[in-house]
Amino acid sequence: MRRLALLLVVGAGVGSAGCKPDLGSPPSLIDAPRFLAVVSNPPEAGPGETVSLHALIVKPDGQYAEDAPASWAICTTPRPVSQNNAVADDCVFTAQEAIPTRALAVEAVLPLDTCARFGPDPPTSAPGQPPLRPVDPDPTGGYFQPVRSLLQDTPGHYVAAFGLPRITCNLADAPVDIAVEFRTRYKANKNPVINGVAVSMDGATSVDARGAQIKAGALVTFVTRWPGGTAETYPVFDRSVRALVDHRESLRVSWFATAGEFDHDRTGAAEDDPALSTANDWLAPSEPGPVHLWVVLRDSRGGTDVASVDVDVVP
Repeated sequence: MRRLALLLVVGAGVGSAGCKPDLGSPPSLIDAPRFLAVVSNPPEAGPGETVSLHALIVKPDGQYAEDAPASWAICTTPRPVSQNNAVADDCVFTAQEAIPTRALAVEAVLPLDTCARFGPDPPTSAPGQPPLRPVDPDPTGGYFQPVRSLLQDTPGHYVAAFGLPRITCNLADAPVDIAVEFRTRYKANKNPVINGVAVSMDGATSVDARGAQIKAGALVTFVTRWPGGTAETYPVFDRSVRALVDHRESLRVSWFATAGEFDHDRTGAAEDDPALSTANDWLAPSEPGPVHLWVVLRDSRGGTDVASVDVDVVP
């Protein structure tokens, strides 16, 4: 029987940081092959449009080569109400609509019926059957098309992840005038952009982290930056007041390293926080050697950017 290590890659809001119980290795420690993100470009598209998908898969000695033979499939099974996962179990374990290219970067055409399967426009029910229930939008008012990526890292063992390109669908349950206004005002999401990763140490503030030499056992601070305008403003149909309400994207950074320990696995900026950076303390390992670090920046509408830096831990 093959073993499957599964990571669901989803866009989510920024959580609060607090004390962490001792539960073994933290999620930020890369001590085995792992999917960190599936980046869609563009991050939002309509039915029948093409998106480019790139899987970031890492291991303790660095990233997989771009020609690693990952297999891809577009999920065609909506998630039943009885299941709590982000996607249907069938999308994980059953063959779906395969994408023929085998690599870490592929192109995929979003199905023409994606808004019916995963959005607010359910297909017509069978004669004599009650109407099918539309999919509820996420807190940002959006819908997503799951795409599975799968890579065999060792014989009999696979790592897998889901990319969730946001799909442009009709605005459900809104009066005609609001639907027209929404189509006029709403702009499809764009991926956030990482401006750079810096490190503060030895009295120096925010120097370029690439190739930095960090003393073994030292406590330093890494900073991830993004440019102004990265957190986009977008309208959401508020059903409680039957009106469009403007929201601003929250931003979340997930931190990963092959050694050492971050103070937090995730940091970021909430919807009402205008910050253009986020910081995280990192305790360098006690043993000298190279360390690979990655940061994954996500906005709350499903956009993603990634950056990697290598540092040298010295005696």
